[in-house]
Amino acid sequence: MRVDNSFEKYVEKTYYNEIFNRVKSYIYYNKDNMDLATHTVPDPSKATLEDFKVKSVLFSDAPGYQIQFDLVIEAEVNIEGRGKYDWESDGAYPWLLVSCTGLLKNGLQNVQVGNVSVYSQKRFEETKRLTRTLIPYISSRRLDEVAEQFVQKYCPEALRTAMALPVEVIANKMGLKIVEASISKNCTTFGQVYFSDSVINTYNRENEEYESMEVKAGTILVDPKIFFMRSIGSKNNTIIHECVHWDKHKRYFELRKLFDNSLQSISCQVVERTPADENKRSDVEWMEWQANALAPRILMPASITKKKIEELLVRYHVEYGRLGEAEIMEMVVMELSNIFDVSIFAAKMRAIDLGYDQAIGVFSFVDNKYLPSYSFKPGSLGKNQTFTIGLQDVVYEYATNMAFKQKMQSGDFVYIDGLVCMNDPKYIEEDASGKNKLTAYARGNVHECCLIFDVTCRSNNRYGLKYYKECYLCKDIISDVFTETKYVDTTDNQDKTQRMAELKKLTDETARIVKVQKETPVAFADALKYHMKRVGCTVEGLAEASLIGPKTIQNMRNKDDYTYSFENVIPLCLGMHLHPEFSKVMLEKAGLKLIPTKEAHVVYDFLLNHYYKASIHECNEVLSEYNLPVFGTES
Repeated sequence: MRVDNSFEKYVEKTYYNEIFNRVKSYIYYNKDNMDLATHTVPDPSKATLEDFKVKSVLFSDAPGYQIQFDLVIEAEVNIEGRGKYDWESDGAYPWLLVSCTGLLKNGLQNVQVGNVSVYSQKRFEETKRLTRTLIPYISSRRLDEVAEQFVQKYCPEALRTAMALPVEVIANKMGLKIVEASISKNCTTFGQVYFSDSVINTYNRENEEYESMEVKAGTILVDPKIFFMRSIGSKNNTIIHECVHWDKHKRYFELRKLFDNSLQSISCQVVERTPADENKRSDVEWMEWQANALAPRILMPASITKKKIEELLVRYHVEYGRLGEAEIMEMVVMELSNIFDVSIFAAKMRAIDLGYDQAIGVFSFVDNKYLPSYSFKPGSLGKNQTFTIGLQDVVYEYATNMAFKQKMQSGDFVYIDGLVCMNDPKYIEEDASGKNKLTAYARGNVHECCLIFDVTCRSNNRYGLKYYKECYLCKDIISDVFTETKYVDTTDNQDKTQRMAELKKLTDETARIVKVQKETPVAFADALKYHMKRVGCTVEGLAEASLIGPKTIQNMRNKDDYTYSFENVIPLCLGMHLHPEFSKVMLEKAGLKLIPTKEAHVVYDFLLNHYYKASIHECNEVLSEYNLPVFGTES
């Protein structure tokens, strides 16, 4: 039964007499001020209420379980008066507004029918009105305001001093009890608040079975293994999330319980889906959006958090002036995490929300690891843009975006630590092990040398890449829909491409490649011997570097009729750290051709072009991400 069509009927049926009498009295005393005239009776002398229908209801906010609501009714009024020829009667149908109050707890109680007035459409008041299902109207621009109202109500001292919110104390003040329990076997539900006494099933991890459990209304269940969407948060965030549900949404459940007694709680699940259009969101989706958005703002109120960030920035710039912006912002985010007792990720996201864009470059958690921090010129990124791109997103773009693939295949750009950077000595250098890394200058100026990507959402249904992870919230949970970073050939990215082409003219890399290619023998076996000698690699050394057994390597070197495969040629190329151009030729000599419509081949191509300086073990980690067989034939 749809609630938004039921409350009107429920009130009309249950309180018909009270409403009828109040409206009847209003019409009797105010008929001369009402527009009741009709063509038949242009000047009514008498007006009598016959019936009414509740057309809609307008809810206003009120404390606790109290509700204030205005009934928009259509009255059926019999009017009498002198007509054109004689005493006439007719029907008039004015719309009236009937103001009511009540208590919505375990049913609708203590309903008082108050003032009646002629209905007129009033200006919508967001701060006072509730939806037809008693959910508050909270726009994005009012989130900080609403969060600080919550803090003012339950812990006002947190608006004067930067501090960790005493979440257990607040929950107790709200009449809530916190209980830790494994809510689900596969950790898909991280918290629940119960609005009525219930008997539920929780998962016993020791016995590996579900057990029944009694919970009272006002109980918050928190799964100790998750604590609010895993990687973004903490127990504090989970508890405040559920407190928001109780504070803002308990009347929604009381309203629903008028028609469906089976409803018990909001199940705050770890779900990843394309964000619904605002006009298509369900009631539950709106409530989850509100709790998700308000919880971190309550834990870190805007005014006091911004004041603390400014204080820390000034202090750290004075004390650590030799450090770059990224390192200083790292320290600020860490300090915020400690002060407010929230996760590093939550502290970072709050700083970004408050306008500190430099926080975007610190503590980037991509591909299940934190990346080195970077900084950039303020204003370099537009809305929903980033410099950071995860491995699977960059492979996807490489496979499907021709403009991006051409940039990467040209060697003008390299993928390092989640960034796609211009391949120039000013920005790229080798570490002690010979692997590429960004220079200190590049990390402090990624706006100058790294490509920008747009953050979008799409369904996970192309190329069979079933294991994409959601980039910002749930990085360790399999998802069918996720956010991704996409390359767009913007003016900024085009400028970097053009500058890289000009810089490339100044290097002698092309000449070296051409020289080696001319010297490379025609047959694969001879070409393998040539490259091994050129890079100073023995059979045993290459076996260790490629995980291809020495017997296999010997056969590939000496047998003219050996049957080559991607699984043994590619590891050898990677083990020798061959330049992508050399690997391409080696595949041709082996009679192998990568097919761009095969998922494995897309990943192989990416490894040969961008992981050729990495170890074979790092390459195998990439293959594992795609659930592909790893390289290696013999111990």
